[in-house]
Amino acid sequence: MSEPLAPVDLVLLWHHHQPDYRDPADGRSVLPWTRLHATKDYLDMAWHVARHPGLRVTFNLVPSLIDQLEAVAAGAPDRLFDLIARPVASLAADERATIARRCAQAPPHAFDRWPSYRRLRDRAAKGAPTDAELRALEVWFLLAWIDPVWLNRPEGVVALAAVRAAGDGDPAWTDDHRDGLLALHRRLVAEVLPAYRALAESGRVEIATSPYDHPILPLLVDNAIARRARPDLALPAQRFAAPEDAQWQVTLALDRHASAFGRRPAGMWPSEGSVSPEVVAIAAACGVRWIASDEGVLWASLPEAERRRAALYRPWRAGAEGAEATIFFRDHELSDRIGFVYARWDPRDAAADFVARVRAIGREHAGAHPPVVTVILDGENCWEQYADDGGPFLTALYDALAAAPDIRTRTPSQVLDEQPALGRLEDLHSGSWIDADFHIWIGHPEKNRAWDLLARTRRALLESGATHERAPDAWAALRRAEGSDWFWWLGDDHPSDDRAVFDRLFRDLLRAAHARAGLEPPVALDLAIARGDAAGPAHQTPIGLIHPRLDGRSSGFYEWYAAGRYAFAAGGGAMHREAGALRSLHYGFDLERLCLRLDFVADAPPGASVDLSLEIAEPRAARIVVRGLVAGERAVTWAEGARAGEAVTGAACRIADVLEIAVPFATLGLASREVVRMLVRIAREGRIVEIYPGDDGLAFTVPGADFDATMWSA
Repeated sequence: MSEPLAPVDLVLLWHHHQPDYRDPADGRSVLPWTRLHATKDYLDMAWHVARHPGLRVTFNLVPSLIDQLEAVAAGAPDRLFDLIARPVASLAADERATIARRCAQAPPHAFDRWPSYRRLRDRAAKGAPTDAELRALEVWFLLAWIDPVWLNRPEGVVALAAVRAAGDGDPAWTDDHRDGLLALHRRLVAEVLPAYRALAESGRVEIATSPYDHPILPLLVDNAIARRARPDLALPAQRFAAPEDAQWQVTLALDRHASAFGRRPAGMWPSEGSVSPEVVAIAAACGVRWIASDEGVLWASLPEAERRRAALYRPWRAGAEGAEATIFFRDHELSDRIGFVYARWDPRDAAADFVARVRAIGREHAGAHPPVVTVILDGENCWEQYADDGGPFLTALYDALAAAPDIRTRTPSQVLDEQPALGRLEDLHSGSWIDADFHIWIGHPEKNRAWDLLARTRRALLESGATHERAPDAWAALRRAEGSDWFWWLGDDHPSDDRAVFDRLFRDLLRAAHARAGLEPPVALDLAIARGDAAGPAHQTPIGLIHPRLDGRSSGFYEWYAAGRYAFAAGGGAMHREAGALRSLHYGFDLERLCLRLDFVADAPPGASVDLSLEIAEPRAARIVVRGLVAGERAVTWAEGARAGEAVTGAACRIADVLEIAVPFATLGLASREVVRMLVRIAREGRIVEIYPGDDGLAFTVPGADFDATMWSA
């Protein structure tokens, strides 16, 4: 006789999140992922639940995602989609390259389903595509990012008919195919939020939220909290401690959720499952009933003797008396089996394995109440590895759960209505779902530099008197910059072709925070945080001290031989659109002075309307200027602050066929062995037109007395 089945309560939570990709300057999305996941993932995830009336499922929608979905539905601009909508013959060379590169990015299952798309992608990677090939790439891309269940819409049917007619060949795509699919994308995105709202109103799903812009809440409270889990973690130079910002992110999220769905949420997935005692206190104070994290946080919160599997399968109370919230802890293995394992299985076998594992938990559980098994993972990226975007697996899983009398799908609020949180955590660990710590978002030099820039920007707003009431748009930009994704993509944890885009968008948000508060953005925000990713000008580093004679002439090979050198292809810096002013930039030093040489593209200096500024970003900001790049001895003055217009003590500049300038380190406030990052800017009639040597800036260490000895080689 078979063993009787033990009841189990299963909480399934799907997390939907995208950072806010909109450029703070013009509101245009710089990356298309919100649109693409809406048509490929978000809408069909709701559709699969709607097809199974007995299921109870939880979805977590981050407010920054809700904002973007509503904006897209209202016709918001998007850099890629705006290009795709144009006739291919009207596109410039750089626009064609953008489309060719981006439209080759699609889920692996799309290339498996449509070999013609794979062949075209591979051909386009070897050379510039023709107009017909570029249009075909656009159409295949639009098809690939629509879940197969929606291709039965009229626009999709027309496109699929062309695929079938071509057989193993290449379909003859037309503008009508492309335009029809663009219309289908717009319609599907507009249906996402209404679909979830309808499911929530029917009681079929619970919708939870996250802090507004998906920040790591414990690190907003105080980024030194990172050392609770990893005492040896390197912290940023600038401490960021803003518990009021953490509460602000939660409060705004609850209000935004209410405006989107008609009621405040009962629960919250703190970004990346990141919790701490302070976060529980904030959530409880804001009226959040439940939050969730990973089992690794639970094990670190319990005394070793109490770390038994049964402890995982129940909700826990945490927080001070009268200010408590309930925490659900996810089963890490079950969640990861959906996220990373089952994609390679037959869908029915995968569903049967999942159900068997849940049932095994029920058999082994000895508590007075049925075990609460919590499975939490994102509802976006994992499907790209599944056949047909995960549709057959979700159907098999939901069918199996609906047919299992012993497994009740429940939302967290249903669980709390039916049984109390039985345990209390007296010492909640501070950590996230990844390794129960925060190293993904802090500790690496690049991540720490981003925290430093964030802290300095926030301090600048406060010191200027730019309060939330006086400069709300400045604080909105800062709030977006507090999001977790910018830190996620820095460092070496997660390689991405778009890392430089994330880097620039983060700095653009901090620039916008300054500008909207009426402040001059610091030059440090012009320097890339993620260094060395983009191809830059040819560069050689200094090999020794130099002692040039400042006469504005290239006096001999060895005068600047030991200097560092940047060579610019066809001239030009980071901002130029035509040939730039400089052919090359030499930099070096003796023990007392920083020395620069600028070689012009033309035979003569660029003229009186052109100015040169040297802008030091690190370790301390300083800016000096040479006005009017004409032949002769030129004055070097301070460019800003109380000393603006005054001569820079000890500085000298001379222009003839080249420009040579030297400035004492002491005058710039720089000490031996300090690491300096700076930019060279060219302005024409007061407007910056070129930045040298590029986003990475010019970096060097102020030499000490032993510099020549350390650089010596045989």
